[in-house]
Amino acid sequence: MVLRNRVCAAVLFVCILCLCTGCSGATHDGRVKLRVVNWNVETFFDAVVDGDEYGEFAKSKNWNEAAYTARLTRLASSIKKLNADVVVMEEIENEAVVQDVANFLAGEWNSRRWYRWGCFAKEPGSAIGCAVISRLPLENLSVHSLDCRSAEGEQPSLRPVLQLEVVKNDRRLTLFVNHWKSMKGGEAETAVWRERQQALLERLVSGTLGEAKQPVLCCGDFNMDVEDFQHDAEGAVVLQGDGSCTEVRSPWFAEDGEMVGDGSYMYQGCWSRIDNFFTAGAAEAVDFRPETDGEWCYEDSGKPKGYKLWTGAGYSDHLPIGVSVLF
Repeated sequence: MVLRNRVCAAVLFVCILCLCTGCSGATHDGRVKLRVVNWNVETFFDAVVDGDEYGEFAKSKNWNEAAYTARLTRLASSIKKLNADVVVMEEIENEAVVQDVANFLAGEWNSRRWYRWGCFAKEPGSAIGCAVISRLPLENLSVHSLDCRSAEGEQPSLRPVLQLEVVKNDRRLTLFVNHWKSMKGGEAETAVWRERQQALLERLVSGTLGEAKQPVLCCGDFNMDVEDFQHDAEGAVVLQGDGSCTEVRSPWFAEDGEMVGDGSYMYQGCWSRIDNFFTAGAAEAVDFRPETDGEWCYEDSGKPKGYKLWTGAGYSDHLPIGVSVLF
């Protein structure tokens, strides 16, 4: 097998609005704190058919400008309620959608709540990619893609890893955004691709940590339950690389070892925890939770209200997850 990690230039790095002054928020021990939300927003296409969309959207008479606008309105309202400093989204079609989300969030009277920075990336020809919007400056964006050549079969379309830095009070948090291969086609049959994506992430995280133990936060839809990762004797998650490994921490596990919340995604009536945050180095995760206080889920069960193309109703089949990061 030949494994190549292509490091691509940023496909989009925009200042969505004008620049702002720095935000305060240092803790008593000198660290800073920021709130991050990760949300797979489920096949969020715009109303322009360009050939890369999933077939059900391209062919549907129910998907049009009005349906897209209604969905944008719901997403913007949800982001306002979640009130995070940084919002990471999977399954966004293109950078135009990121700009539309920013525009629908504009007009907030409190300038500290403005999302002035954003970025987006996906593989050429892919239907969906990953996006970040932020109230804090984003810098040093790079995009890492896998290029695997082997006799085991042709590589499927895989989302790249976004690497960027969030800057607050002159402190920097390195953020890795992931959306790993789904289990479509069979869990065992697709596991090899998630293993390779894990190896890429492990190499990126270990290379970032260095001797200074830089603060790192990994997030995204890993399409792999947090309990299915390797764990050490103390219960920490261990990312497996090519002949190496790196320990990270998952806030799904409380200090007593119990799981926090039921999950973020439900399939065939069972909860799973495929949406994850992992911290490493000098980053500490606190106040983690699946976000269930909103119209995006059912009040009685907490189950996410998946988007229904034929009715235009719903939000996403994933819950957003939120965490506060000290670094």
